[in-house]
Amino acid sequence: MTKPTLVGFLALALAASLAAAQVELEEPTCSKAKPCAPGVLLPVWTPTESLSGCTIIFRAVVYLFALFYLFFGVSIVADRFMASIEVITSQEREVKMKKITGEPYTILIRVWNETVSNLTLMALGSSAPEILLSVIEIFGNNFEAGDLGPSTIVGSAAFNLFIIIAVCIMAIPKGEGRRVQHNGVFWVTVAWSTFAYIWLYLILSFFSPGEVEVWEGILTFIFFPLTVATAYFADAHAGTFGQRLISGPLSTFVGGRRSQRTQRSGKRDVTIENGHAADEHRLSLIGDADALAFETHRRHYLEIFKKLRSEHPDAPPNELEKYAMQEVLGEQKKSRAFYRVQTTRKMIGSGDIQKKVTKKKDDSEAPVKKLNCIVVEFDPPHYTCLENVGDIVLKVKCDRGSVGEDTTVSAHYRTVADTAQEHSDFIPTEGTLTFPPGVSEQEIRVGIVDNDIYEDDEQFLVRLSQPRAFRAEQFSSIPVRIGAASVATVLIIDDDHSGCFGFASQNFKVVESVGSFVAEVMRTRGARGEVSIPYKTVDGAAKAGKDYEHQSGVLKFADEQTMAEIFIPIVNDDEYEKNEDFYIELGEPIWHKAIGENEEGFDGKPILGLARCKVVITEDKEFKNFVDKMLVTANTSIMVGTSSWRQQFDEAFTLEAGEDETIGVKDKVMHYLSLPWKLLFALIPPTDYANGWLCFVVAIFMIGLLTAFIGDIAAHFGCTVGLKDSVTALTLVAMGTSLPDTFASKTAAVQDKWADSSIGNVTGSNAVNVFLGIGIAWAIAACAHAYRGTKFLVNAGSLAFSVSMFLIGSIVCVALLQFRRNNRNISAELGGPTGWRTISVAIFFGVWLTYIILSTLEAYCVIRGF
Repeated sequence: MTKPTLVGFLALALAASLAAAQVELEEPTCSKAKPCAPGVLLPVWTPTESLSGCTIIFRAVVYLFALFYLFFGVSIVADRFMASIEVITSQEREVKMKKITGEPYTILIRVWNETVSNLTLMALGSSAPEILLSVIEIFGNNFEAGDLGPSTIVGSAAFNLFIIIAVCIMAIPKGEGRRVQHNGVFWVTVAWSTFAYIWLYLILSFFSPGEVEVWEGILTFIFFPLTVATAYFADAHAGTFGQRLISGPLSTFVGGRRSQRTQRSGKRDVTIENGHAADEHRLSLIGDADALAFETHRRHYLEIFKKLRSEHPDAPPNELEKYAMQEVLGEQKKSRAFYRVQTTRKMIGSGDIQKKVTKKKDDSEAPVKKLNCIVVEFDPPHYTCLENVGDIVLKVKCDRGSVGEDTTVSAHYRTVADTAQEHSDFIPTEGTLTFPPGVSEQEIRVGIVDNDIYEDDEQFLVRLSQPRAFRAEQFSSIPVRIGAASVATVLIIDDDHSGCFGFASQNFKVVESVGSFVAEVMRTRGARGEVSIPYKTVDGAAKAGKDYEHQSGVLKFADEQTMAEIFIPIVNDDEYEKNEDFYIELGEPIWHKAIGENEEGFDGKPILGLARCKVVITEDKEFKNFVDKMLVTANTSIMVGTSSWRQQFDEAFTLEAGEDETIGVKDKVMHYLSLPWKLLFALIPPTDYANGWLCFVVAIFMIGLLTAFIGDIAAHFGCTVGLKDSVTALTLVAMGTSLPDTFASKTAAVQDKWADSSIGNVTGSNAVNVFLGIGIAWAIAACAHAYRGTKFLVNAGSLAFSVSMFLIGSIVCVALLQFRRNNRNISAELGGPTGWRTISVAIFFGVWLTYIILSTLEAYCVIRGF
């Protein structure tokens, strides 16, 4: 449905509802404010009649302070509630994928679609007080209708749409703008929120005036899942999908949807994105939108890493990771729950949760704890020598850990024959090594026998055992053990053969950041004479010039030389999950000794062993770990969640600095004012329990409890000063329950790249308020009355008029938003030029004031309603 058509539909629907308003109501007379009566939880403050002016003022002030402090408490417990929602909606599932080489690997993606979470748990979290107030009022009134709950929902919707959006328009920095990214979802929520209040008017004044029937209440509630379903459909098929990882549209094929930027090539469309057509096309073949999201977002992380590496070339890995963490968390698209929690915690002196994540990470990087045990082992455990070397020297190290350097350590050693035999190949050796205090390294010397008999390379072992440690003044045992390298292997190379040349392995892996790969060509079976070995590199999936530099030449082995190296420069392009290979090939050995085939010693000519090896270039492990860690730790649920009751109480008592890094008087006052609430709500189970659901259930119970007190105090305040419940709800209660959302939306508008979190969620919440808050309450009440055989009567009166005024104002404001979006001078729903933003804010505030004034005048019969 196009935007002009949708606006026309809304206008026609409103005209129909206004025409229906001509139906004469059963109760045209103007009722007075209700007398004070006991509430759901609080008794009435007696006496209730013949009160003096001073008494009324005193009670009103007490009620107001209590009401504001309860609003304050609700915003704090909503912090815990929103944290649980963020943890729930941040849950991940595994998706099996395959690399280019066919090797399987697993990625984690979010279980919850962003649109679904925003219209269900997120909307419930931000509107829980209004929804629960309506439900509690129904139960508190013995299933009879009240004015406080429904009027609070309508008043809160008006405040959200008119005031919150006005604040967000003005909050954007000068010269900047914010557009709605998921415009299809936005229009679906606008249509449903407008329909919700049209529907509310129709069931009050058209279908069954003054009565809500069972089908009306149940159908009102059913509209809620329909809203979610249609928004999800629009999200999945009319715009970019709703996976919340990193903001930014995707330019690929998803579910048959074509990108706007495509290039025709033959009969096939190939997506073009920043010159990476092949990569984009490969991503488009994944098929799974969630997996495609993961790959695209991961590529974005790679760009961040490349930029940081170029900006800070000398930064150590931990510092580079800190920079990356700050940038990723700052750029990552955040949910409404995150902004609500962040705003509340700043307000109550709990600091900036984004900065606390980096601080926690720094604190967690404690130095490695030394072992409380002495370890003796070879270092290194492998040795190679020619048989004419004379003696081979083996090194043994002693790591005292945290025991202390004043200990004396000893260990027994002895040689063990393997393919090399005692006396004929090496001199058997046995003895005890002693490490005096302060000495951490000793040597073992073994004699090698040189003979003239041609034989294969042979090896023997040297084994450590019987470690002991003691101090001169202490006779108690000190913990000591032989380490993992308890046996050293000595390979004796026969020097009577000219050698067998080849690589140590058929396959090698090298990280792309290594700079150069060193391929070792080993000379075994002997090392007599000079030999030359031709070599060259051959392309595989890795291409010379792009992934490595081609090399070719000749290796020259001198007499008794057993190893030579080939240096191959590797090109580092910071590619994630890289898996490309090339090959190194050796040619036939050239023997620099003039000897005939039938002459003595010809059997010792050089030969080739493993003449070809494959080198696989993989991603930099440090880089990959960084990206993997970012994909996990750049998760807002980690910032807002808690793992234990101890952590929650520590956070409750802790006063932390805000953005300016200083603790001011305001921070201290807010901290101590909120401390009772923070300690009470620290009893709520941590979000790590049951994936956040236990915290969710307990927190919503706490919100319901506080909401019941708010409903009672608001009603007592109204009856004390002579205000009707509808007026109290439209003004005082609606503003009190919506202020936390105002600050959260303002923060989202400034920090987010798009306007969805500040505008789109407002329209979605307004629909959810009616379908859940009024739908559940009235469906329950209508069913209860049907069971009793009575009617559920609802006095349309002020509520119907208030709904009509809200509808008129909402059409004006939505039209203004679309004008701003399509106007070339503004081109954004939020922000824009100073003149236009001032005009827009004035219109929004004017519409809200007009709505409040007219609704109040109608409630007191100063003007006549419909």
